Amino acid sequence: MARGFNYAPGASEEVELAGAPSLPREQVAALSLSRNAVVREVLAARRDLALGQMVSFAHDRSTEVRTALAANPTAPGTVLDHLAGDKHVPVLEALLANPSTPVEVVERLAFHRKSEVRLAAVRRIDDADAGSAQGAAPAAGTQFASSAPELQDRAVGFGSGDVVDIATGLPVRPGLAVPPATRTAPVRGFRPPSE
Repeated sequence: MARGFNYAPGASEEVELAGAPSLPREQVAALSLSRNAVVREVLAARRDLALGQMVSFAHDRSTEVRTALAANPTAPGTVLDHLAGDKHVPVLEALLANPSTPVEVVERLAFHRKSEVRLAAVRRIDDADAGSAQGAAPAAGTQFASSAPELQDRAVGFGSGDVVDIATGLPVRPGLAVPPATRTAPVRGFRPPSE
């Protein structure tokens, strides 16, 4: 082979093998150690990755591998939380496009130093707010029960679930027009006055 010559990253049969849907776990583990970044990128997008492989890909030197992992909807919250500290904008944008990214991570990225990331995070928060405003409010305890079905019998509702007007203390009747909430831009360094 000529000095400095390298095959095209996608020209390897390992790439096709890594994308095969019925790949045994042993082969996934062996391919995750490949020197070819495209193979690792295809593996990072798989939904059947083991936690150890996801953690390894979260620390990969290739931005494309970390981007594919950030977009993976089966990635656990701890891995996604780690990826939120990445320096590369494509990783953070993929993280914000992932529906499995925890709300806390999205809110933290709304204060990121790069404007592209801040805008993408605020857009995601606004989309979530608009989606929740259109849908009906869940009954007390049902959101918890749907996120942890094994604990459904232990879920306890809090309060009556009525919306109360802060100024009067009276319950707000359903069907009354309520002005939509406005979101202000995040302000760096803002602290509410201490009491």
